[in-house]
Amino acid sequence: MDLVNIIYRYVNRFINSEELIHNLENLDKKNFSKEENSKIKKLIEEVKEIVKTVPIKIDQIEINRLTMINRLLDALDEAKISDNMDENKKEETRNFIQKRRKSLLEDQEKVRDSGPRYEALYDCLVENEVYTKYCQNMNALELLEFITQFISVPVTPKIDQETFDDLVKVGIKEDKRESLWRLAMNYNDKNKDFSKIEDYFIEKRDNYYLAELISGVNEDLDLDHLIEKVSNTNDFDFIKKLANTDYLQDIFSKNQKEYVKNFLKENEAK
Repeated sequence: MDLVNIIYRYVNRFINSEELIHNLENLDKKNFSKEENSKIKKLIEEVKEIVKTVPIKIDQIEINRLTMINRLLDALDEAKISDNMDENKKEETRNFIQKRRKSLLEDQEKVRDSGPRYEALYDCLVENEVYTKYCQNMNALELLEFITQFISVPVTPKIDQETFDDLVKVGIKEDKRESLWRLAMNYNDKNKDFSKIEDYFIEKRDNYYLAELISGVNEDLDLDHLIEKVSNTNDFDFIKKLANTDYLQDIFSKNQKEYVKNFLKENEAK
């Protein structure tokens, strides 16, 4: 696991400081110059000093994480196995619930860095010269793949709209529809324009990814304009599939659904 990925996983709280130190110490030194290895060694010393001197204090993000785990555990406890299932399906469901519960309990017990320690380590890590150098050296495709390794994280790389559009452009060139959708998910509610992504999904008549985009980031979309663009395709099969997607019914307004219904009725009659 390379330096950039280790730090990205830490700042997004996938790993704690113990795992951070372990991963940093086990970096392949051959991948770095002598000067870079010296700076990484210094970084590890700084991280260890922070861990030794700065306490963990539960913060709101950690409270939210634990609250979510408790909700999921409660949901598993209340889950009922249907009598209509055959015995194999019942056993499969019981095993799934058991494994999921075990995983959640392990996650609940794991000590996560939060509060002052997390904040101090965050500043130390993201300001490291070697880390920033390798971040800046990524080309658009590498950065797109790096960001979209996770569907959504709370702390994404800080990029402007121009850089975002560059990532969209390379995603379109390589026809990376999953990556384009994940890119939007990562920058949901972060003042980014997703119109080029929605235009591409419309152009490709990709009902699945357009529906996923609407479902995931509808607050960032101009739904009236999107409906107009979809209608302008005059591809009635495409329009019907989107209009009939169950999980979008609560997203579109009554007026928007009525507009689509009337549009299909009027044009199919021609």
